[in-house]
Amino acid sequence: MAEAPSRPAQVGGLGEKRLGTMAAVAQALAIGPMFSTAIVLSFVSNPINGAAFNTALAVLIAGLGVLAIAYSLALFAREYRGAGAVYEYLTRGAHPAVGIFASGIFFAGTLFLGGGGIYLGLGILTHDFWTAHISDSTVPAWWLLGLLFLALVLVLNYIGVRIAIGDMLTFAAISFTPMLILALAIIFQGGADGNSIDVFNPSTTSTHIVFNGVMLGILLFVGFEAAASIGEESHDPTRSIPRALLWTVGASAAFYVVMAYAISIGLGEKTVAQGGWAFDPAALDKVATQYIDSKFATLIDLVVILDATALALAICVTIGRGYFALGRDGLLPSFFARTSRHNTPWVGNLVVVIGGVGLTLVGLYSHTMDRFVGPQGLPSREFTAFLVAATAGSFAVELVYLFLAVAAIGFLVRRNGAWWQYVIVLVAIATPVLGFYGALDPSPHDTTNLNWLALYWALGVVVLSAIWFAIVRAIRPANVANAAAYAAEHHGVPPLDETLDYKPIPE
Repeated sequence: MAEAPSRPAQVGGLGEKRLGTMAAVAQALAIGPMFSTAIVLSFVSNPINGAAFNTALAVLIAGLGVLAIAYSLALFAREYRGAGAVYEYLTRGAHPAVGIFASGIFFAGTLFLGGGGIYLGLGILTHDFWTAHISDSTVPAWWLLGLLFLALVLVLNYIGVRIAIGDMLTFAAISFTPMLILALAIIFQGGADGNSIDVFNPSTTSTHIVFNGVMLGILLFVGFEAAASIGEESHDPTRSIPRALLWTVGASAAFYVVMAYAISIGLGEKTVAQGGWAFDPAALDKVATQYIDSKFATLIDLVVILDATALALAICVTIGRGYFALGRDGLLPSFFARTSRHNTPWVGNLVVVIGGVGLTLVGLYSHTMDRFVGPQGLPSREFTAFLVAATAGSFAVELVYLFLAVAAIGFLVRRNGAWWQYVIVLVAIATPVLGFYGALDPSPHDTTNLNWLALYWALGVVVLSAIWFAIVRAIRPANVANAAAYAAEHHGVPPLDETLDYKPIPE
């Protein structure tokens, strides 16, 4: 007789199915569009391995590539709706072994990206804001401010996902308006040298340089898949989740293109080509001050912090529900499946404490980061730790994007997909591959390259995920064979294909 899979004696629920498309859109805003505009977009403009004055063109092409990835996820989201999202998609759309292994990479990578690293970013941003606009004599330590944001995120996610999502939408709406006003002000005033279509002309730099920027531009969109994590709490997830994935990526791509164009012409081609955007952390403040005024620059600083807070809320929702789903299916200890009286996965949410506190300690004490700090490098150890963690998390998540896109090919074969769907999915496969190439080449493979250190961190995540999967496979083979079964039984998910040898868990 086959071994019966083990599961928690009592499985908590995640609340009523009351969330709609706007809630899914709010969750997809885990990409942090304003935060990414202030921080990540400048990386794309890097004249050494980015797109320089063609940043807007690079972002446009990157957005189309990520839209293809979003379409691949939407194929799965139309049928599967478990709280583990990516875990369920690959388990049921490919194979349980693939789903479990990839979930380890995805949730650990997300922990680096937005479950831990974001609190270093929030601490640094708030510390600098306090110094510049409140007081430069009595400034709380950056790490204390970061931990305060961590506590806020945990409280809001504990008392209810609807409250957390409502806050995300509020923060996003407040943040979006000043950024758009800034872009319009620059465009209407003609920037430094007048409005120009040269930003969209690859001959302004070169095709190679544009594609370097494309590869880095993919990092702007990492996190959009977070919408899928609220599938079990949505009243019509097979419609709302795919819409949110596609709408959010499309709208964010348009926003990034507008902001990239505005900042590029605002600074001017010569300044951007010399690294005046990429290597100046105050570049956004400077254009805000120049084209509006210094008070508006202060407002821009504030909305970036608000948007980063919304990002932290969204990632906590994703991580909490991911570890909840794995605990519920017996792939992690059963206490991960516990929920609060507000129907939130409070134990799963607490995993962000590991990321937040762990990376804070790295920012405080790791001398490994010191080699990147200096007059020609990064400003501080904590900022370096933030960049390494964010890059490592992006590598891990982009690897899972590749898994999903490849699995989508098999998904289409089984469902007799149209030819144009295969074209989109092939673009989705190429996009993360280009993302890795852009981040690692032509940069040197040596101890002075931050991206290679981040790659080693990401490879560590892959190794740990493989070890975890091997242990679970050895001690709980029935749970592996029945991965994602709870969602199938309780949330109207179609059964696995017969080729996957699916065995429903007996009551």
